[in-house]
Amino acid sequence: MRISVAWLKEYLEEDIPASRIIETLNRIGLMVESQEECEGDIVLDVETYANRPDTLGHLGMAREVAAGLGVKLKRKDWPLVEMSLRTAEVVDVQVRDEHLCPRYCGLVVKGVKVSPSPGWLRQRIEAMGLKPINNVVDATNFVLFATAHPIHAFDLAKIGGRKIIVRRARREERLLCLDGTDLILEPEMLVIADETKPVALAGVIGGMESAVTEETRDIFIESACFDPVSIRKTRKAASLQTDASYRFERGADVSFPPEAALMAASLLSHFGGKATREMADIYPEPRRRKEIILRHRRITELLGIEVDSKFITRMLEDLEFDVDVQQPGVWRVRVPTFRVDIDR
Repeated sequence: MRISVAWLKEYLEEDIPASRIIETLNRIGLMVESQEECEGDIVLDVETYANRPDTLGHLGMAREVAAGLGVKLKRKDWPLVEMSLRTAEVVDVQVRDEHLCPRYCGLVVKGVKVSPSPGWLRQRIEAMGLKPINNVVDATNFVLFATAHPIHAFDLAKIGGRKIIVRRARREERLLCLDGTDLILEPEMLVIADETKPVALAGVIGGMESAVTEETRDIFIESACFDPVSIRKTRKAASLQTDASYRFERGADVSFPPEAALMAASLLSHFGGKATREMADIYPEPRRRKEIILRHRRITELLGIEVDSKFITRMLEDLEFDVDVQQPGVWRVRVPTFRVDIDR
């Protein structure tokens, strides 16, 4: 995972030297394999764990560094420029397979002027090893690399019937993908469709027919959570590997889609856009956060050393776990939804 030190530091309350950030990452097991200078920035190549998708973005990596150093994590506000229209008045969003898509959020941003990205955004995209395309596509990639949550932008004018339908593909349906692949879809694949045809392969790649171009003015922002097993099978069957599928097949934070959509809409408002009110948020079966009983005695047995109970509590809280003392040496720990690796 490429990590920009300058970008990571935007999430830290204190100005930490790059050398100390690198030392901290290595100490906590996120090994820095290489580093390079990039227009006044330092870009790190960090080895992450397959079961830690939260570290595939700068926010998650900064959370680990902040906890390791005992500094505060800084969150940025993403103000919106809104119009009077509600999202439901502009687009009809339907989810027909809640198992493969447990949560789907959408927001429309109208009046965007598609153009080359400003310098700061181009710099962030180039630091990730990508070539900037335009301000809309770059904004979606910015959200992905900032938060590890993939989003997608559709040209709303190209969505037939102004309907977004999340469903399984029908036999022999086709999709011309953004990379030029003419894909014959299989029934077990999840797609994003309009009223007549698929416009994207859910969680993997968008379609050419609904792509944002210089003529685009109105944009539908998709921010969702898809079943990781389904994404992995679809990606393999389609012989496609994308930044989105790489993250979704490892598990996405089901609580984060609304925030990712708002972040993208806020960025697009800087390019002349105005967002609809009342985001579409289809989440029929909200998931409860996992709770785990943690015993001090068991920690000592597993590690072979005595760990101070105050250190345990502080570290868990710095990593955004909720910790309640049940009795001396016993905690009830609520796991944050972005930690898909934690289970019992």
